[in-house]
Amino acid sequence: MQSVNLKPGSETRQMWEKLPFPMIFKIYIFNVTNAREIEMGGKPKLQEVGPFVYEEWKDKYDLLDIEAEDAISFNMRNTFKSRSDLGLTGEELITLPHPLLQFMTIANLGQPAETQAAVALGLDLILKPESAFITAKFSDLFYNGIEVNCAQEHAAALAICQQFQMGAVPGAIPLNATHYSFSLMGAGNHTNAGRFKVSRSRAKKSSVGRVLSFNDAEQLQVWQETNNGSCNILRGTDGTIFAPYMRPQHGLWSYSAQLCRSLTPKLVGSTKYNQLPAKRYELSFGSASTEDDLNCYCTDYPIDCPADGTMDLVRCSGTPLIASLPHFYGADEYLLEQVEGLAPTAAKHASILIFEQLSGSVLSVHNRLQFSLKVAPVKDVPLMSQLRAVAMPLFWIEESLQLDEKITQLLHKKIFAVLNANNLFRWLAIGLGSLGCALGALFLHLTRSDVKRVGVSLPE
Repeated sequence: MQSVNLKPGSETRQMWEKLPFPMIFKIYIFNVTNAREIEMGGKPKLQEVGPFVYEEWKDKYDLLDIEAEDAISFNMRNTFKSRSDLGLTGEELITLPHPLLQFMTIANLGQPAETQAAVALGLDLILKPESAFITAKFSDLFYNGIEVNCAQEHAAALAICQQFQMGAVPGAIPLNATHYSFSLMGAGNHTNAGRFKVSRSRAKKSSVGRVLSFNDAEQLQVWQETNNGSCNILRGTDGTIFAPYMRPQHGLWSYSAQLCRSLTPKLVGSTKYNQLPAKRYELSFGSASTEDDLNCYCTDYPIDCPADGTMDLVRCSGTPLIASLPHFYGADEYLLEQVEGLAPTAAKHASILIFEQLSGSVLSVHNRLQFSLKVAPVKDVPLMSQLRAVAMPLFWIEESLQLDEKITQLLHKKIFAVLNANNLFRWLAIGLGSLGCALGALFLHLTRSDVKRVGVSLPE
């Protein structure tokens, strides 16, 4: 039996280093239709707008083979190219919670009152907001950027602008000495997602691609330790390769640097894809408050745990964001009652993976993920002082790929022809992971493990 490994020059290695074709990446926005009512304490009304479509190209760079460990280290990145011919143009106007005003003030709610007041004053001087929401073209909010004027003299404004100057505000790019451009995605496109070290698996094929360390650490230091929790353990692969002969009970574990956690979708049954026998998996975030092995994903167990079917990203990134499936599919129903305009359905919003276990190949994948803002009233910001405390959906994404019939027929022949010859080899390494690649560069700057909450240091 020939082992599957990532040795230099192998066909598996070439495919693993750079996927030779793009995935399709879609973004759906939850457009806010009653911003003024929300500022007065009203219930948010949302309208889904999309898709905005991109090609997503995946590659690894700065590869270093470590012979003594039978391992390889590398950096991974995703690059997005617009495909407006497949969706909306990007020129459409959308209304969202102001990403600088709301994110920064809400993120600092746990800070001393003086700091909260300074943040509120500084942002007011810099942004001069007329609303807690912003209306702009999708392309400007997500790519081209909105301008931030740091030509300020007040101490509170200077304290915030210092964060821009130090590069501590993710998504901000300097235009000149005093002005910056801020976008949700532009600064994260074609950007390093962290340094991985994985097993090449020359000796043990079942460990191929297994993550050994991330950013030189063999274990995370993100989640709280509980009696049964193992949230800081790096499990599975980097999400771009899986071993052959995977047993369903072992799970399809992969590590997501953007979510600071390892994930596995759950096996829901057998199926066929273009006549090829396969397994169907679906992702669920589970219940951190009731499932012992998920308790460690609570912000402060058992006092502060995310709602069922969601993940609180504050420990991962310091940002007031919540991850879930789109439209809160499979999540606690009370989340649906907080806003209007959501209609979760399995066909549109489940995260699904079709997997061929003999070759370890993903045949079809629809990775779906939603980001919501933990909206809260902020007394120091008049525009936000009457906001309801709700989980407000911002947008959701879908990363998809389906092998066509020609490729799956060839895969079928390869598998069974080689099986008959007792010489199975891995000719296609398209493993995409359960959720680790779903984010890509999108919001990388808001969910990287090495990005801490933007704070403000008061001048002496």
